Amino acid sequence: MNIISNSMNDLRSNTLSLTRLFLGYPSYWACQVGGWTGAWIITLLHLVTEPGHKYEPVFSLHSVGAFLSLAGFSHLYRIFIKMNNWQALDWRQLLPRAVAGAFVIAIAHDLIVSTILSSDLARISSGGIMADAHVALFALGNLVLISAWSAAYFGYHFQVYFQKMQVNELRLQVALREAEHRALTAQVNPHFLFNSLNTVRALIDESPDKAREAVTQLARVFRASLNTSRKDLITLREEMETVRSYLSLERARFEDRLIIRDDIPDDVLESRLPPFLLQTLIENAIKYGVGNKPSSEISYGAYLDENGLNLRVTNPGRLMPSPQMAASPARNGTTGLGLENSRLRLQLLFGPHAFLHLTCLSDSLVQAEALIPQLKPAL
Repeated sequence: MNIISNSMNDLRSNTLSLTRLFLGYPSYWACQVGGWTGAWIITLLHLVTEPGHKYEPVFSLHSVGAFLSLAGFSHLYRIFIKMNNWQALDWRQLLPRAVAGAFVIAIAHDLIVSTILSSDLARISSGGIMADAHVALFALGNLVLISAWSAAYFGYHFQVYFQKMQVNELRLQVALREAEHRALTAQVNPHFLFNSLNTVRALIDESPDKAREAVTQLARVFRASLNTSRKDLITLREEMETVRSYLSLERARFEDRLIIRDDIPDDVLESRLPPFLLQTLIENAIKYGVGNKPSSEISYGAYLDENGLNLRVTNPGRLMPSPQMAASPARNGTTGLGLENSRLRLQLLFGPHAFLHLTCLSDSLVQAEALIPQLKPAL
């Protein structure tokens, strides 16, 4: 049954391909009818309005037949072009073929039509018009018309091919950027897992009960991670679930040494940001802001303005310049894998519209700030 079904599908596909080859698309025929009708009208108006030329009704019949036959010849020419795949040729290969094809079509059409209309041409010649000159002008006119048709036909296909190349290039760029973004996102979870497991390990010796609670919080963090890992953007409300579970882990570890201040108003909770962005900023603040100090205050907040969602995380410490920072202002000293990946993820998603940087508010205070535009990401 599968063999029969596949054979039927192949037959339908081949039949459709042959139909498209010999009959063309409706848009093609719309251009054929419109183009040749327009050329006929212009030619007829020229004949009627030409000074000193005696118009005869027979010219109207001749012109209708001539343009109908030209339309037929151009359609046969199209079939020949499609069968030989000329539209896929480079312009250097196509140009001599197209010129030769226009000459052949013009001469063949002229010979056939002039033979059919030979009696009328002879009658016109007896009226003082040279029949051979009329035939030559007729052939020259055909050559111009077929050349114009060829230019329009091949020009259209070159434009379509160019547009397809642009679309394919954009798709390739998007695929590469998405692959890079996925790779960066994939690095965030092991990085976070490593730091969280260090926290649990430290608690095991200090307090087994707190260690068990830490494992529960860690499970919540990873449940949230599974729910958001396949998304480019999540709401701040979803991010806060991860942040709260992570802070519970850190409070269990540092106890009273860690003071958290937050300022997340309800009206920003539906704003969108990359997963683990705020958590990474807070993690970096705790890593470099707590240390062996008897007490450290970490504050974080968010607000919306015309540029998008602004995140700010402040911690005690000093920002030490690094050679990388001097080489590129977008890179910061004392930033680890988490912050660097977050900055690159923002760049991939939003380009120059987003940023993430660290600044010194004073000799003993560092602030991480990120801007996430509330618009469609570049991916």
